[in-house]
Amino acid sequence: MVDQKTKPQDAAEKINKMSEKQILADLLKNVPSNDAVAVSLPSKNRFYSLVDAGKPITLRPMTFDDEKAMLSKNNANQDVLNILLGRCLGNIEVGQLLQMDKLYLIMKLREISYGDEYSATISCNSCRRDNQVTFELSKLQVKLIGEDLTNPVEIELPVIKKKTKVRLPRVADENYFSNAEFAVNNLWRFVEEVDGHDSKGLISKLIPELPIKDVHAILDVLSGTDYGIDTKVRFLCNYCSHNEILELPITSDFFSGN
Repeated sequence: MVDQKTKPQDAAEKINKMSEKQILADLLKNVPSNDAVAVSLPSKNRFYSLVDAGKPITLRPMTFDDEKAMLSKNNANQDVLNILLGRCLGNIEVGQLLQMDKLYLIMKLREISYGDEYSATISCNSCRRDNQVTFELSKLQVKLIGEDLTNPVEIELPVIKKKTKVRLPRVADENYFSNAEFAVNNLWRFVEEVDGHDSKGLISKLIPELPIKDVHAILDVLSGTDYGIDTKVRFLCNYCSHNEILELPITSDFFSGN
């Protein structure tokens, strides 16, 4: 049997809840949209298998939950930027990303989450005084890959004069570059073919026998191409007018909105 006496109370609670929703909506009316945006990567997606080939890669702004996930002790031994991208990126697995695209997405994520301007403190190399400098992230130059870029990249080793195919490293490969010695010991993983020979066993035995100049030719491919976002910026000291080109200073507060 329905208790008729509860109906007015239920109605009042419903009105109060509606009022709360209206109040929250009014308080948050100036919050920017958290909708994902389509992104055009420097690689033009040419070397990826997308979750849905008919849709673009998307990126959504960070949320407070994303920031908490970055700071979680459970992620102490993981790359927090990969965790963050994994949460905000759509239609592609983070491990697939080439390094040129990862760096671009990091800059883009900061831009759409906190705005175009990024401020950092730079110590002048001439007068040693600290400068507070503001950069506009959207003005960083982005160079898209050319039609001639392939993956693997084909090069000729300069000393042994053999055609060699070297694949570009992805985010999933980052553990192989934890230190210089480990990177050199794992070069064979990125060499797909030497003079038509594609046996990994053979390649792993060949790498240690290569002249140092040939080893560095392989490392040059792995260290990156000329494509992607250019993080070099011009710095002009406010005190002594010292002028130089330097890397955009990415500090621990890059994703804190400062």
